[in-house]
Amino acid sequence: MSRLAVVCGGSRGIGRAVSCLLAERGCRLVVVSRREDAARAAVATLSGADHQALSCDVSKEEEVQRTFETIQKMCGNITYLVNAAGINRDALLLRTKPAEMVALLHTNLLGSMLTCR
Repeated sequence: MSRLAVVCGGSRGIGRAVSCLLAERGCRLVVVSRREDAARAAVATLSGADHQALSCDVSKEEEVQRTFETIQKMCGNITYLVNAAGINRDALLLRTKPAEMVALLHTNLLGSMLTCR
């Protein structure tokens, strides 16, 4: 059985590049993205077979729990976890609203912590 890599934020940017590299190296992938259509599009470009696409907002504990339970049932034990999910607001801190700051922290920090549990 091949190694299983879960890439949170694997539909674009650094996460997508890591997904491509891991697939080329023979890993089975689960690409996790906030948008399932984006995850499916990323999976369609990967070399190899038996890759999966799932939707999950990593800032939400219940979604993360459900997603990782689904991965365990569908694919088995995870060999590698890549936390590449993140959001960015192109604005000066002075212009950033507190709600946007909280959203950044929930996705970029809490999201990584929740997926590692």
